[in-house]
Amino acid sequence: MTKFFQMLLLVTALSLPAFGQQVTKKAVNRSSSLETKSEDVDRYVEAKLYVGTRSQAVKALNLTEEETMGFTPIYEDYVKERKEIDMRRKALIEEYRDEMKEDDTARDEENETADFIENFWELDIDMMRLKKNMFDRFEDVMGSQRALDFFTMEDMFTARAKRSMIREAMPSMRIYVPVNVSYEQPLNNFSDWKKINIDGEVGLSHDFTYNGLEKLLTAAESMTTAEGIEVENFDTRKKEIMMKAENLKQNWKSLKHADMAREAFTMTADVLGEVARDSRFEARTPWIEKLSNTAEMIKPDVKLTDQANTVYTFFDTAEMIVNDLVKQANDMK
Repeated sequence: MTKFFQMLLLVTALSLPAFGQQVTKKAVNRSSSLETKSEDVDRYVEAKLYVGTRSQAVKALNLTEEETMGFTPIYEDYVKERKEIDMRRKALIEEYRDEMKEDDTARDEENETADFIENFWELDIDMMRLKKNMFDRFEDVMGSQRALDFFTMEDMFTARAKRSMIREAMPSMRIYVPVNVSYEQPLNNFSDWKKINIDGEVGLSHDFTYNGLEKLLTAAESMTTAEGIEVENFDTRKKEIMMKAENLKQNWKSLKHADMAREAFTMTADVLGEVARDSRFEARTPWIEKLSNTAEMIKPDVKLTDQANTVYTFFDTAEMIVNDLVKQANDMK
């Protein structure tokens, strides 16, 4: 029973932004067993997450020198207060683990678990309150959109970094820490959109095409950020693609819809192809080529609404590629 709850706590805690490191563990080594000191791991985690997230934020948010000067002290305050919540969460987990080692009745264990969950959620509320307050301060420095982008990016980077560190400290737990936990939501958004809409209609409003491209590119962008995959001018290319998709919606009477869609799909295929051909993946060339060929199959002189099957095939193929990349990332040792 104790082992079950410890495993459950690891998976539950990892899925949250404020995951605290486990206490002393044995690191697996072919020649010897080396004890990892909890305090050393904590210092390593704190330093890596602070430097990594801050530097990535400055770069990803395109902060000017003046904005960086305003951002840094706010970020330092945020890290300090977040660490306090992290410490409280870690203490709560350790206390619960100790309680579950006691020879209590099933009823006592049930009550202790209920108390633990309630207190755990209280810490989640404290974390969200902290983010709300810090969002207001970040907004004054870099605007609301980039303030929101910061927290989205931080969640992805933190989850990815913590997964890597847990794999180093506890190799046997690897199966319980899927890599895509850090960008699962954008992937789910695209998958859910496709399940709901793929049997719909490519209508005159062209919302279908716009929403599909937006969710597909957002999922791809989240993956590249979390995995550290370099795609040249991703942000610029995404904006250009979405501008073309927006034109489909705005100029619904235009006779160039198919032409614009063809350009948007071709550019999207190129971006996704670059991600899939990254050296860490085994490129599925037939799928990548099919995606590009499908985009080029759209005929500029035929109404896009009359080429719905080609549009559906494009998104079907894109989903296969994305799902395969996630599987490969999760299987990496």
